[in-house]
Amino acid sequence: MAFFVLAAQAVAMADVSYVEEVVNSGVGSKKRGARRTVHEIHIKGARQRVSTDIETSKEMTRVLQKQGTTLQGTGILLLDQGRLYDIDRSTGTYQKQPLPATKPATSAAARKKAGEDANREITVRTRVLPDTMRIVGVLCHRVAAEMTARHFKPGTKRVQRVNRYLYQAWMADGFPGYREIVSFRGLRERRTSLAPLIRGGLEQLADAVEDPERLETELAALKGFPLQSELKVFAKVGKKKERQLLRLSRRVLSLSHQSLPDTLFRPSRELKPVP
Repeated sequence: MAFFVLAAQAVAMADVSYVEEVVNSGVGSKKRGARRTVHEIHIKGARQRVSTDIETSKEMTRVLQKQGTTLQGTGILLLDQGRLYDIDRSTGTYQKQPLPATKPATSAAARKKAGEDANREITVRTRVLPDTMRIVGVLCHRVAAEMTARHFKPGTKRVQRVNRYLYQAWMADGFPGYREIVSFRGLRERRTSLAPLIRGGLEQLADAVEDPERLETELAALKGFPLQSELKVFAKVGKKKERQLLRLSRRVLSLSHQSLPDTLFRPSRELKPVP
């Protein structure tokens, strides 16, 4: 009996790793901003390591580098030590940064009021569908969400522009590793105001649409962890026909639930520290 108890505790304490691919179709006929991003994520208690590789055009590479984006980077977030290591693998360097403190808590009503805009109206619909599918061996159920943002001419109810977001995802919450992912997410929110190292590609919408923060809030309310998702963004200006701006697809390529070495969560000695 003692053996089985210890075995169960070992499984419960195991760490989690997964690899995800995010594909941004780009905006418009010229596919502006198109890219493929692969994240390799490891979580061990209060520690997280995220390695990122971005594949894109030469033109977009220059744009991202000008914005300060590292195309081959690794972030090591140590909540138990209050620090972040930001690694640039292409230059073999890293920076050590203290974590910003958490911001004062605000009520749900205050957050809602802060997000209100007299010249914008947002509606959201969500559905849990009966479909199921296995992804990397995990049984998932399908959910769908639609968010519509109507932007009015200031001081009137005349619609100038409508942004519409269609989101579908295959979610799961009973797989080995789910508890560790959720636990780390909650701990990060309690320990620091630092933005998540990975956001499912939603950070890529900031330059294309006006409502990414509200969209991210709505999607975070859906129960479960998305192992595969697709987001389509549409825009309609005035009386013109609605057109699709971009498509953002994400898929978990692999998932494992086993113990990780402590050395994975500190910079290699081969890397050079920079101010």
